[in-house]
Amino acid sequence: MPDKSPLPPALMRAVVCDGADKSLSTLHLRQLPVPAAGPGEVRVRLHAASLNPVDWKLADGTVPWLDPPLIMGLDGAGVIDQVGDDAGNWQVGDRVVWHGNLSKPGVLADYGIAPAHVLARIPDQVSFAAAAALPCAGMTAYQALVRKARLQAGQTLLVQGASGAVGGFALQIATSLSATTIALANAAQAGRARALGADHVLDRRDPALVEKIRALTGGYGVDVMLEVANPGDARKSLDLVRYNGQLLCIDPMPNLADVPPYTYAASIHEVALGGAYAAGHRPTQEDFAVMLTALLELVATGRLDPMIERRICLDQVPEGLVAMREGSHTGKTIVEIG
Repeated sequence: MPDKSPLPPALMRAVVCDGADKSLSTLHLRQLPVPAAGPGEVRVRLHAASLNPVDWKLADGTVPWLDPPLIMGLDGAGVIDQVGDDAGNWQVGDRVVWHGNLSKPGVLADYGIAPAHVLARIPDQVSFAAAAALPCAGMTAYQALVRKARLQAGQTLLVQGASGAVGGFALQIATSLSATTIALANAAQAGRARALGADHVLDRRDPALVEKIRALTGGYGVDVMLEVANPGDARKSLDLVRYNGQLLCIDPMPNLADVPPYTYAASIHEVALGGAYAAGHRPTQEDFAVMLTALLELVATGRLDPMIERRICLDQVPEGLVAMREGSHTGKTIVEIG
């Protein structure tokens, strides 16, 4: 049957970064031609996207990977309106969400192009906004805990950065796996951490932190620690982990130079979600769809809160990224497009 969907306009709105600048003044909303899906791709009419720290880090030069001019945004959700050759079984009208490639045009636009093999289907009971909140932060937490640490029921997880998006998803995923959770959060964020599933909340600046964690874990330390921000010296984290435990690092790896051999015997994992694109590793890219599908199921069944804190429009993206950089928001900022 011929495709009877309406033709897209010739131009679309897009948030473009013309070059790295600390002021983020090079971010602009402009009109660009609507792209076409190539082989193995689909075009999506976007309804929602979410902001992530890597967006402002690209725009202000904190990370050196920007190749301007670039349409910004990694996490998008919408409806397929064009299917390229060799794009599998996807059809016009399918509701989808995906995690994009930093080196390709992004999703802060009316239309976006996605590789068919990374797409996840959005269940009917999950909104575009909830779906768009998941990919970067949710999949980072899922890859860390499920793919790398293989967190099990009855184990204890310690989350550093529990008040942020990755930490919040990690607490909820661990709870769904029946693990015990300890959150590191300040007094202002303690209530939020408990609402997201933390069994215990401790202040990371507490001079008795090591002793308190060991008291909660039979004197040994936690089975798994998720470290969102690099503490510098790896011993600061490894002192909280049991012998033969696991440390998961999202920021660049901590300094291991002063870690005595045979002292911790810990497994240390680098968690790098989007690196699968740069590495060209197709199996990991395909696993994006599998992980996202699992997260969407948790949302659909009420076991995962997408933590949407703020909703903005495309023209408010620069302001939203400034607020994120300044730490004004802890949950997810959703850009409503459609």
